[in-house]
Amino acid sequence: MPPTDYDGILRLLFSDPRLTQDLLLGFVDSSLGEVLDWSTLKQVATRHVDESLKRSENDMIWEVRTRQDEVVYVYVMLEFQAQPDWKMALRMWHYVGQFYGGLALREEVRQRRKLPPVLLVVLYTGERPWKAARDVADLVEAGPRGWKGSGLRLKYELVDVWRSPELDRALRNLADAVFRLQRIESEEAWRRELALLRERLAGEEWASLRRALALWIINVVLPSRLPGVSVPEAQDLDQLAGWMETNMKPWSEYTRAEGRAEGLAEGLAKGRIRQLVSMARQKFGESVASAMAALLGTVTSEAVLDEVGQWLLSCRSGDALIAKLREI
Repeated sequence: MPPTDYDGILRLLFSDPRLTQDLLLGFVDSSLGEVLDWSTLKQVATRHVDESLKRSENDMIWEVRTRQDEVVYVYVMLEFQAQPDWKMALRMWHYVGQFYGGLALREEVRQRRKLPPVLLVVLYTGERPWKAARDVADLVEAGPRGWKGSGLRLKYELVDVWRSPELDRALRNLADAVFRLQRIESEEAWRRELALLRERLAGEEWASLRRALALWIINVVLPSRLPGVSVPEAQDLDQLAGWMETNMKPWSEYTRAEGRAEGLAEGLAKGRIRQLVSMARQKFGESVASAMAALLGTVTSEAVLDEVGQWLLSCRSGDALIAKLREI
């Protein structure tokens, strides 16, 4: 798997049923433990075909039975992206329609003429706050007075890796341990969290998850925290921890280099913002340019500034542009 395949690494992590179980119990609904029989949790194909032969492929779908032996489906959509997607509720609505279209072809579903319930979960790993609508109904205009619309409703649950509260360690929740590693800020915290996770995953039954975690740490966590660090691929967490203990420089050396890089990036971003503000001034006038400068004051992301440039070209009014900028 290439180091840049972040979605693939995340899917590999959450292919572990216990990690998925802890994600749902710890961050979606703790009462699920009273309803679902976790011993029946199994991953199913994410590619399905509806009656019109339209194919849809999703990140991850799990099937699990209730304690009363009823079949339900837990649809887990894993997102690894730098910024929220305002269309996510619409995407989920589309995926569920495709999924149900495939299920409706099954004999047991056709006999019952009822579709099983689906729990929708978006795992968000971006650092910007998620402000996108979580129900497709919130994306649809109300319509004129007296309008008898379709009344579409479909809501997903959001798990925000950066903002979800930490759980009580006594729960030994694996998803919580993974999120803590993602958010670490110091070398001391890193060593503590990694040691606790290694202790939690001791034993041959955890071998595949230890390998997946090592891959995730090497390709996702460390590069985001220590730019310039180069870590060889490791078989599992123990091997990774051993290499880091004997070969890595103190974190302070990496963070000093990161500070220099951030300073350069900030300087480039300020120049880009000045250019965008100048374009806004020419197109929409001084008041819009001033508002834009204030809203972009702390932005350093090249991707965000690229998107702002596209908004400048596509927006037909200054009000429309400012409305988009307020979503940043």
